[in-house]
Amino acid sequence: MKVKMTAFNGSPRGRNSNSHRIVEPLLEGAREAGAQAEEVFLIEKDVRHCRGCFACWTETPGKCVINDDMTSLIDLYLESDYVGLATPVYGMFMTGLLKNFTDRFLPLATPHIRRNDNGSFYHEERIRRFPRHFFVANSGFPGAYNFDLLKAYHEIARRAGPSNIVLEIYRNCGEVLGESSDDDPELLRRISEFNDALKQAGREMVTSGQVCQDTVERLHTQLMSDEEYMDRANKGWDEMLGQSQ
Repeated sequence: MKVKMTAFNGSPRGRNSNSHRIVEPLLEGAREAGAQAEEVFLIEKDVRHCRGCFACWTETPGKCVINDDMTSLIDLYLESDYVGLATPVYGMFMTGLLKNFTDRFLPLATPHIRRNDNGSFYHEERIRRFPRHFFVANSGFPGAYNFDLLKAYHEIARRAGPSNIVLEIYRNCGEVLGESSDDDPELLRRISEFNDALKQAGREMVTSGQVCQDTVERLHTQLMSDEEYMDRANKGWDEMLGQSQ
């Protein structure tokens, strides 16, 4: 049976997003290794806000009372062997689209509170088999500090129980991923190498169930210096603002 990999893209830009530019090569590598791989763009789906009514715990245990696309998306999530969550950094965290999506997984838990050996607490899981996860975040800022809140989020999740996260990708300088001109061959070479590393990560997840440290390091290689990125970004905005005046 084929490995099934599904990535949920939480960028408002959808198919034009840098999140997609990261996810697609990874899924391509997974397909090359024989997996069935799909990217779902949440901006194209009807996923309403959780009401906090807890009807999924009391009136309709395990099922949300909201009639929208989330029913089929939860089914797709549970059918997958690997699930990716992809987001640009908004306000130092994930987008509202992706946060809203994850809030709607409440029916997969029960109201019963349990304690871990380390003293943390959690809601008992209704589902016994969850997919393994990978996470993709990209930032339009240079520097290494844009992902601190997201990294802390995953660290807390790891402390709460056994981790099923196979890979975390934190890509700064994300806006250059859409560059297609040949006026900077060095940048294009680095982007190409980044895409090759993404494909390799997808292949490794399918074939070995993990991503080797060398590939992880390649995924986080700097695309350009912070100063170069700031200069490029600010000049681009100056040109755009000048044209709009």
